[in-house]
Amino acid sequence: MTAILNPRVLSALLLGILVGTLGIGLTLGPALQAGVAASANYQRPFPMPHQYWARSDEFYVFASGGQQGGMYVYGVPSMKYLSEIPIFAEDQAWGWTTEDEHVRKMLTNPWTGEVATRGDTHHPSASKTDAKYDGRWVFVNDKQFARVARIDLDIFRTGQILWAPNTTGGGHGFNVSPDTKLAVLNLEHEQYPDENIRRHLGLALDPVKGPYAAGINGIRIADDGTMSNGWQIWGPWQFDMARIGWGKSNGWIVTTSYNTERATDAVGMFKQDHDYLFFWNIASIEKALAEKKYVTSKQAPDVPVISWKDVEVYVTPIPLNPHGLDISPTGKYVLTSGKATTLIVAVDFEKVLQGIKEQKFTGEDFGVKVLDPDFVRASTMDLGMGATHIEFDDQGYFYVGFFVDSDIKKVPLGEPYTTKHGKTPWQVTDVLPAHFSVGHLAVPGGDTAQPYGKYVISMNKLAKDSFLPHGPLVAENHELYDIQGERALLVDQMALGPETHYSQILPVSLVAPKVQRAYTQAKAEPGAKPAVEYDYAKKEVRVTMTVVRSFFTPGAITVPQGWKVKYHLISQETALDMTHGFAIDGYNVSVSMDPGEVRDVEVVADKPGVYWFYCNWFCSELHMEMRGRMIVVPESEWPPAQETRLAP
Repeated sequence: MTAILNPRVLSALLLGILVGTLGIGLTLGPALQAGVAASANYQRPFPMPHQYWARSDEFYVFASGGQQGGMYVYGVPSMKYLSEIPIFAEDQAWGWTTEDEHVRKMLTNPWTGEVATRGDTHHPSASKTDAKYDGRWVFVNDKQFARVARIDLDIFRTGQILWAPNTTGGGHGFNVSPDTKLAVLNLEHEQYPDENIRRHLGLALDPVKGPYAAGINGIRIADDGTMSNGWQIWGPWQFDMARIGWGKSNGWIVTTSYNTERATDAVGMFKQDHDYLFFWNIASIEKALAEKKYVTSKQAPDVPVISWKDVEVYVTPIPLNPHGLDISPTGKYVLTSGKATTLIVAVDFEKVLQGIKEQKFTGEDFGVKVLDPDFVRASTMDLGMGATHIEFDDQGYFYVGFFVDSDIKKVPLGEPYTTKHGKTPWQVTDVLPAHFSVGHLAVPGGDTAQPYGKYVISMNKLAKDSFLPHGPLVAENHELYDIQGERALLVDQMALGPETHYSQILPVSLVAPKVQRAYTQAKAEPGAKPAVEYDYAKKEVRVTMTVVRSFFTPGAITVPQGWKVKYHLISQETALDMTHGFAIDGYNVSVSMDPGEVRDVEVVADKPGVYWFYCNWFCSELHMEMRGRMIVVPESEWPPAQETRLAP
């Protein structure tokens, strides 16, 4: 077996990472600028003719926003920002706020009742059919609260948020299956779980000192995209990245752990000279469920929790502290990288299956059989410092990002691709300098059975001198490379806010034809008329309000102080992009209504006086005149005669 990392070099390695990050210079700039100048294919016309970008863009990029809590959307190759999709965090700019009861319900922990308006989006995963993008949905995880969202690509908005039980957070690696029937969310941050779970696992756990336990949350996805918690597997280790296989690896879930030491601090996580790549047999999980080899928790009595001992799982040693985990288009190769090494490993899944059949094991760890790495590996490559993610193109190459080296390296795959690219496999054929410190990278379709190729996007964590000065915290830099030639060409770069962890790049032709010009929600209420209803038992005022240029109807309502006011807002607009807003002076209320959209807003009228509500989206020439009044009367002075009456 190839030695991976001697712990004695750890301090030198960490110093190298620090120096490499801080010492990034400007010497690559002229070469990259020359590359851009040489690219006649990407010269922009100015002024840009109408619909130029609509004609020229080939792909949508859906980029996770990290602590921004949502997702960015832009076009390729234009690199033009289009929109943001608010998900796990409130976003007033896009009208995604918790005064809308639908938004509040999605952001509410179903077990504690806590409304969580912060989030950390990490790994978007698009819906697929036969392991190829189908353009229906993009799913993404929240690391902070261990929840998963579904983005509906007909409206570019969040349609559902599903919370994972039995954990306080740390849902990291996330992936959707090749048929969009299953998704897995790794519980990265170890837990001290429910007593039933602890007893079922039979592990020695300590709530203060550790070690702890962690697992995988299996999510079932219905044909209409509705998610539900299907099962959990818990065991001794935490898990980082996740992939659900196809082709040669069909029927298996692959995960990594960077803390097989089960430590609670960074130093402890470097004590071994390797970590593990895990192979979980999906059929064995279903078998354990059928045989009722599980327990449930008090929190989630309907979610089976399975012990790692009751499913078919194997491990093989891999470079220390891995992060990247990706499966080649045929499903044959599983590639992973060691952040704390210079090594990339390609595991041949056919050899994994053969090794299992022929018992090519070197021992056990917590009862899990360890596959001989020398038998299952297709290659162990020494490629550079700070390896991160890996993506594949349509020509038989893979691309690895390097945080410390600040570049992306292009490497040919082995069989069955050698006849296609004609190169010696597993050796670098091109280096793409990046500005700077590559966190993640993406190729259109690069995580599917049918990559589209053409481009690589480097999602750099540092931008340094790339853009105008804008304070100590600098925007991230997304750089676009054309990879259609023998050598990659830097095409463009763009500043983007924090903090992209991964992206999905889908063809415009797959998404754009499905995008709605207006919501169909309002059409479901064709007979809805403006109304004001007073409920003295509940102390509620329920308002049905129509919204259209440039009127709110009713334009004035009277309410008793202290009562809850529920606005049912119906946009009667049908024209594309004719969005209205609804904000109330002196109250934390601000939502938006896209054409045909219906929103439900709740507010407690706790302050007496006259409060104007108004449209806060510039919608027409009479935008300023689009307003109305909420008149709050002290309850002690309230006679029913002051109820708002609407003309029949």
